[in-house]
Amino acid sequence: MTSAAALASCPAESQSPAVTGCPLNPSPEAASRARSFTRRTLASWNLDALSADAEIIVSELLANAVRHGWTDHAQAGSRDTAAGLWLWLLKGTDSFMCVVTDPSDLPPAFRQPDLGCEDGRGLHVVHSLSDHWGWSPFGSRGKAVWAILLFDAGSPDSLQA
Repeated sequence: MTSAAALASCPAESQSPAVTGCPLNPSPEAASRARSFTRRTLASWNLDALSADAEIIVSELLANAVRHGWTDHAQAGSRDTAAGLWLWLLKGTDSFMCVVTDPSDLPPAFRQPDLGCEDGRGLHVVHSLSDHWGWSPFGSRGKAVWAILLFDAGSPDSLQA
């Protein structure tokens, strides 16, 4: 797999909005690539202090997208490769949003995990680490699952790792 440069990016001035994204695929290296992309982007936006939580959130959102969104899409026999997996990162004046898109129309399921199982806790992790999270239909097919982390834009010292 090759690394892609950011698709779109605004100047990384401390108070200006910015957006960047990268395509992903349902491969074993996708989570590592998404975490690395998130870490580098947050560093370039001087938001290093958000990196640990953001990387975990991105990993969980991507895992759900691959396990549920991409698998459902593939099992339905779709050959639509344009409706792939994407990671989008957005910086506002006092918030950071990570968005993972996938080709499935099925909403994410926030469920009680079975105590004996190792899975089923991803959205609980996202819920506990983020200030807000949710999902939205995306285009004519697919969805975007997102999480928002708030930060104090008025205090540059609060963003230092």
